[in-house]
Amino acid sequence: MSINSREDANRYYQIINELVDDYIDKWKIRPSNLKRYLKPGSERFNKFLERNKLNDVKGADRVLRDIIEDRDSMESDGVITFESFKLFESNEFKFESLKQCLYKGIEKADLNMEKVLADYFDTSLGQIDVVDASKHMFKLSNWKSDEDEVIIYSKEEIEIIKNNMIDYLFTELTKKKVEIVEGIEIDLSDLLKANMFDEQMSQIFERNNFLIDTISKVLSYKFNGESGNYLIWTK
Repeated sequence: MSINSREDANRYYQIINELVDDYIDKWKIRPSNLKRYLKPGSERFNKFLERNKLNDVKGADRVLRDIIEDRDSMESDGVITFESFKLFESNEFKFESLKQCLYKGIEKADLNMEKVLADYFDTSLGQIDVVDASKHMFKLSNWKSDEDEVIIYSKEEIEIIKNNMIDYLFTELTKKKVEIVEGIEIDLSDLLKANMFDEQMSQIFERNNFLIDTISKVLSYKFNGESGNYLIWTK
């Protein structure tokens, strides 16, 4: 199946537009962050199409890319309704802690993660129990240990977590004021630019396993290692 006419394009644009609205509402994310959560060409982008039975529709991926770009442009250009603006500025669409950065926009763990853990810890799928799929938390038993609590993320999800954390830190920093001299205070929100902050923080997170160490502290888990495209923590 493919999009061959203007009528087809309009129909699929409406269908995918509604699906994107549902996605924004489910994950409580701003339209400008869609590129992070549904990065075109990424595994999550492809899963979005597959989950909504659009992966076999030739041209659907382009429609989804266009809609993501449109939403980003609408927010950056201020072309959103006052009601939408108030909604996106509400607490539901903001990070309230570093811990929340580990879960926002991260889809539930799947069977493939269980298979990775079985191979990594040299055990069978029958020895792995899901504790909390939304937090990617498992329990496993093998000959080395009676019971281990394990958390697993894909590298793609780690990238999302990093950007979530950068968003949170920027929001927290811009709430602060700096007193230059007695009686003169300046809001940091008037001085800081989000893109420059993102660039600086990205460099910091890439240094000496800083991101992995930060995630470990937030989880209160120990980083155990990598297996292909996945990173694994144990209690």
